[in-house]
Parts: sequence; C-alpha cells; structure tokens
Amino acid sequence: MRGRAFGAADRAISREGMAALGFGLTVLMIGVTGGLLMQTGDSLSDGGPILSTSSEPVHATGPTSGWVRISHESGDTVDVADVDLIVSLPDHDKRARLHGLPTERLTQDDYSGNHVFTRGRTGIDGAIAAPNGSGARLAASDEIAFRIEQRRVPLEPGQTVTVTLRHTESETRLARERIDVVE
Repeated sequence: MRGRAFGAADRAISREGMAALGFGLTVLMIGVTGGLLMQTGDSLSDGGPILSTSSEPVHATGPTSGWVRISHESGDTVDVADVDLIVSLPDHDKRARLHGLPTERLTQDDYSGNHVFTRGRTGIDGAIAAPNGSGARLAASDEIAFRIEQRRVPLEPGQTVTVTLRHTESETRLARERIDVVE
C-alpha cells in the first residue's frame, strides 16, 4: 500500500482557523482606526468659527452698481479685526485682499493685490465700516459690504465675483460666496 505524499501545496487552514484569522484582522484594523481618530479628535474642534452667509447679485449699472453685500445668516460671532476678505474677479484676472478691518474709510493700506475697491467712505459699509480698534463684531444678521471701483474694473452682466471670508486667528476659511453680476 502506497499512500499519497502531502506536499506544501496541499496544506490548508480549517474553516474555524480562517474565521479566527479574519476576526483578528478586523479587530486590529478597528484598533488602529480608533487610535488615529482619537489623536485627531482635539484638532477637529479647534477649526475656528463657523458661520453661514448669503449674498445677492452685484449690479453692473444703476445707483447700487459695484456693491458687493454679504450677509451673516447664522453661526458664530467673529471679531471684525480677525477677518480678511479675499476678492477674486476671474473675468478681469484680478485679485485683492481686504485686511486691516474694521476701517471707517478704505485706504491703500487696507488692501493688498490689485486696486479693485472704491477708496474712501463710499467704498465700505456694514459691520466692517467702523473705526479701527472699535471692537466691531460680525454677528448673525450683520452685513459686510464693499464697492468695486467701476472705472478700474468695469463689471458686466454674466461675470462673477468670488469673495472668501478668512479668519486670520485660526487661519480657516469662514465662507466663500460666488456672486453673479447682473444688469
């Protein structure tokens, strides 16, 4: 009687052994994932203020032409001094950043980048139009408004203005509005 010789290829794990191996790998993966989540748990809550905004279209003509108005609908109250506004006009290949807020009147020191804003008292309104150092705050139902200089950036219907509100203290984006230009 000659029996069959077993080679390395004929070895196998029983069903119970396979189930135990699968269970062990699952527990290991859950443990690693849980550990990673616990390490990032504190940083998830440190992201900065949260707010919801809305905007209306920007008019290209008329008495309110060039005014960009963003309303703080709900969320956290933010110190205006901790907010920068990044304004992008992709149809004109221009970008500028309003900083140094609040201010009673826009000057060249209040922005960097392209000159797209109407300077002086007629170029700013809302919560950001307050004396510097006044402790102005942006709360729910408040509005931020600035005017785009029509002779430097002639807005036309169909174009867009993108405004990003950035919290400088936490270096996070508070909101982004893509606003259409209408007649």
